[in-house]
Amino acid sequence: MKYKLFRVLLSIICISCLFTYSGCVDDCESDSEPNLSIHFSNSHNYKTIYGLHGKLKLRAPFDNPQWISIPMSIKDDSTVVIFEATDKTDTLTLHYSRTVKMESVRCGFRIFFDDFAIVKPTTFTSASVSSQLYNEQLDININD
Repeated sequence: MKYKLFRVLLSIICISCLFTYSGCVDDCESDSEPNLSIHFSNSHNYKTIYGLHGKLKLRAPFDNPQWISIPMSIKDDSTVVIFEATDKTDTLTLHYSRTVKMESVRCGFRIFFDDFAIVKPTTFTSASVSSQLYNEQLDININD
């Protein structure tokens, strides 16, 4: 009888734990670095692209020459992307503000980005940036 009562109590405890912890969903944002999604209106023949102030090197051939994705710097207030072709080098500088805020006790601190602007040195004559991050991605359109 004691063994049967023990099994029933153990089953109730296990089921209670399952119901209690099954409702816990990871509602924290991802910890990945946000990406710059750079879209070109015209085709460019870049051989090498450097992101994160020249520390990250991407090599051609690119899957889609009209679009590339490069991580944004979470350590600095700007990200510089250098585009190298055989006959020229282009530079794109994106400036933004970073704010560290406590998201929650469970999730901890998080970096929030805003006030995006394309600044000098930028060699593209026509470039625009979206006003906010969406899904950890920021869109930049280059119309050169």
